[in-house]
Amino acid sequence: MRIQQLINTLEQKVQQLQQIYSSRQEEKIFTKFDRTLFSENGQTTAFYFAEIETTLKKIKSLYSTDIDHYKFITEHLLKQCRALSEALNRKQHQPISPKPKTSPVKKAHHDVHKLPPRERLEKYYEALEQLNNLYLQQKDLISIEKNPEEQKKIIRLAEGYKYRRQKCQEAIDLLEEYLAFKEEQEIKNNSEK
Repeated sequence: MRIQQLINTLEQKVQQLQQIYSSRQEEKIFTKFDRTLFSENGQTTAFYFAEIETTLKKIKSLYSTDIDHYKFITEHLLKQCRALSEALNRKQHQPISPKPKTSPVKKAHHDVHKLPPRERLEKYYEALEQLNNLYLQQKDLISIEKNPEEQKKIIRLAEGYKYRRQKCQEAIDLLEEYLAFKEEQEIKNNSEK
């Protein structure tokens, strides 16, 4: 019963936080967050709240007798809320925000090539999903944005994500072909023995 009370309290805290910043859902935040807290930098408030909701869902769907599991995810959720809250408060007092850095999808790119093919394929699929989401978010923002200059920036960003998504899909196709070829070779070698 203690765990259910904890979940209810966390849900209330997240809802309160969302209500406080409800008018700023489409606002972009260019704070560089710790990579363990959020998957992306330079996204909208709504994006970060969606990630907080995902963490909350993890807590709700956790069926464990070990209280440390709940503690760990709860601490993560609280850190996410604190970081987002601080970023939004800083932004309120600081009207000029720095330009966003390069996307995290690109940063992780180099390490991925060192992985074995199957693990690499998994990472490519994750990157593709991330790029799809980013592309769709930008497409949604285009219709919302009224400022023509900002709209042009969003369109350029969307085109960039579209291009990277295409490149990622090509890499997936190539790697899948390679893995299928290797599998075929293994079957052939085993049948010859």
